[in-house]
Amino acid sequence: MLPVVTAELPPPSGPPQPTPDVDAPTHPAADSSHLMTVPVPMAPPPLMPPVGTEDGPSGPPGGASSTSPSPSATGGLPYQPSAVPGSNGLAIAALCCGLAGIVPIAAVVAIVLGAVALNQLHQRVQRGRGMAITGIVLGVLWLLAWAVFVVAAVLTGQPERDAAGAVTQTTDAYVEDLEAGDCFSGAGRQEVDSVTILPCGSPHQSQVVTIYTMPAGPWPGEDTVVAAAEKGCTDKADPLITDRAYNALRPSFIYPQDAYSWRGSREIVCVVEAAKGTTTGTALR
Repeated sequence: MLPVVTAELPPPSGPPQPTPDVDAPTHPAADSSHLMTVPVPMAPPPLMPPVGTEDGPSGPPGGASSTSPSPSATGGLPYQPSAVPGSNGLAIAALCCGLAGIVPIAAVVAIVLGAVALNQLHQRVQRGRGMAITGIVLGVLWLLAWAVFVVAAVLTGQPERDAAGAVTQTTDAYVEDLEAGDCFSGAGRQEVDSVTILPCGSPHQSQVVTIYTMPAGPWPGEDTVVAAAEKGCTDKADPLITDRAYNALRPSFIYPQDAYSWRGSREIVCVVEAAKGTTTGTALR
């Protein structure tokens, strides 16, 4: 009988074939060492990270907490404000307008820009909240100051006069509203801005004799203005008052006391006033 030779053939192509039974010899005369098949262990599939359950998301091993944001009810991440470098431009503008609030429209703009800036800062991470609030506060304060000024201007109006120019009722007014012959009270102060003008038949403290204007030019200094006012009122007012007023009343005058007042008005108001208390009637001839 001829010997049987079993050659090692290359593995067949195509899909894997079933593993033959190693206990059953393929041929009685074959060498079993060439026919043994050793099974290769397969690697286990990779583990997937734990996912959340209905009771809540699974944490990492060991009970460590996770800093990742939790999904919102709609399935997305919660809203996070975006960071913007620098200071908010509207907040800066609000502060600038608040500082310039002496102009009423600037005060209004400061309030509007400050409110818009605060709304933006709720939606982004950016500097400027303090500037926006300061601009709003300054704008409100300037508007309140303007409201007080307007009310004062309304209350302090022009006095009512008759056909001859005499005042017919008591009125609060500015010194600039005084005219020659007006009787008034409230001038007995170091600085006079407003006075109370009233009919000369009512008790009053002072009366305007005449008003004249000093020559134009730069501020000459308070001493020069006082000396010129004393001489000017003596020359111009004395001839206009009665003998009774000359003896019973004392002369005085209202004048610009600094360069700022001088730029507004160079008028000298020559008056006579009661030495004590009040007087009645006119002091003019």
